[in-house]
Amino acid sequence: MGKASYDMTEVRFLIKPDFTECYVFCEAKGDCPIGVQGWHYKVYPKEIPIIDIVKEYVKDCVLWPQKSPSEE
Repeated sequence: MGKASYDMTEVRFLIKPDFTECYVFCEAKGDCPIGVQGWHYKVYPKEIPIIDIVKEYVKDCVLWPQKSPSEE
């Protein structure tokens, strides 16, 4: 793997009664491995505030599974 990076171009939160869904769109640059480009998804318990998710967890979003948000 050569020079590789990514940009997080969009972050979406869906707040549900019992949990918070977080979607992050990553745009791959350079020689990125397969699976970096696209939407990444993770669910957090309702007790974790969104600001804490942004500060502590979103930076690792490329390690999350991929799933697109629904267009409802």
